[in-house]
Amino acid sequence: MPFIGQDWRANGAEWTKTEIGSWQPRKPILLTGSLNNINSSLSDIFNALDIANSVTNMRRFNYIAKVVQILFKEKLSELSGNAQRSLFQVIERMVDTALKTGNNIPLMQRIVTQFHNSIHSAYPFYYYIGSAALWRQHIEMLIRLKETIKQVRVNRIKTDEDNSKSKFDYLPIEMQCKIIQRLDNGTDLINIGMINSNLYLVTQELLLWRQLCLYHFGDETKNSNNLILGEKILGLIRRQQKDVDMDNIDWKKIYFRLRRQHGLRDAYAEMIHQCQSCKYLFWQDSDHSCPYEKVSPSSKSITPRKLVIMLI
Repeated sequence: MPFIGQDWRANGAEWTKTEIGSWQPRKPILLTGSLNNINSSLSDIFNALDIANSVTNMRRFNYIAKVVQILFKEKLSELSGNAQRSLFQVIERMVDTALKTGNNIPLMQRIVTQFHNSIHSAYPFYYYIGSAALWRQHIEMLIRLKETIKQVRVNRIKTDEDNSKSKFDYLPIEMQCKIIQRLDNGTDLINIGMINSNLYLVTQELLLWRQLCLYHFGDETKNSNNLILGEKILGLIRRQQKDVDMDNIDWKKIYFRLRRQHGLRDAYAEMIHQCQSCKYLFWQDSDHSCPYEKVSPSSKSITPRKLVIMLI
């Protein structure tokens, strides 16, 4: 008699705990070839990818934060009731994680404030899906989160003032330079340079700004001096100077001009990937057993904006 159904020797299903405490098999997220043709809702995908619990993973936090920002800035009026509930659940969990760890508190304060302003600006003509009473509840929750974050930031500032030994400018200059070299945003360099005159001199080093330009706007294009530059960088330099002199370039000015024109490169410690064979979505560091490819299935990283396009 033939065996009908899944082979009992196969790997067991992965189970997840629901909000009410019960357990259910984790549903794989399957996307068809077309980005506009998806077989799951936003709330289903959030649950399957465990977005709410993934915010406790610092490698995934910034990626999820970017997805949330794109959703409430551009897609909020298109979200269903379940999708809204999932989004607010993720935001509340992100704030809770930020307050417990002490990391990303300014980021969450900015997100909650922007979210509150975008909703409040539509009052009393709510153009979002759902009743006005429901959105007033959302506004009250966001106000509560704003006040909580504000109070925590005030307490942290007082603590930092009392514990002066932990200030950045007390570190050796070599260690300060190493930390500054790890920054990937020019605004952060400007802010650090305001601490004192020594740090200002460190942050004015053109090598730091050149590294930032190469990181955000560089590619494999090489000029006559064998410096790896991008067409964006070379194009701007040529427009400013007919004869390119690499020794007399204001890389700080180049950085901010390129940022205004092209924006900054998105960099995340961990991203959501899509298997190129079965089209499943999964976190980069999680195991994915592709049913179609037995040996090292290939996958493609999904940017936050592309993920939102898939969801909506």
